[in-house]
Amino acid sequence: MAGKVAAPLALHSTSIASQVFLLLTDAELWAVAPSHAYGLIAITGVDVVAFPVVYRSPRSGLRVLAVWAALKLALFLGDVLTAPEFGMTYAEFAAYLFGLPAYVVSVAVQPPLIVLSVIGSGVVRNS
Repeated sequence: MAGKVAAPLALHSTSIASQVFLLLTDAELWAVAPSHAYGLIAITGVDVVAFPVVYRSPRSGLRVLAVWAALKLALFLGDVLTAPEFGMTYAEFAAYLFGLPAYVVSVAVQPPLIVLSVIGSGVVRNS
């Protein structure tokens, strides 16, 4: 089972690193949307807690990781819908967010993380 958790946890680590980088480098996040920064801290905290869960119980841990990654993807993409809070159009806010490499990485790693977690958990059998 160790091989089945390696790839998902590598992607999960990438997601955590990009989120931490975003928290450390995006001054606009803290200046304009501190509630979003605190939300990202909470998301990152849950991400860190997921590691021992996956190691302790790989099959169910990977299932939980897949669901969590899907929820994170929805939250990250749904963040665009908060544009009016900041006096921006959806397109302007999307351009801002997707102009941040750390945000792009955080979003981009979720779909393969979901797929690899589902496959690794045995929900989908490899033939």
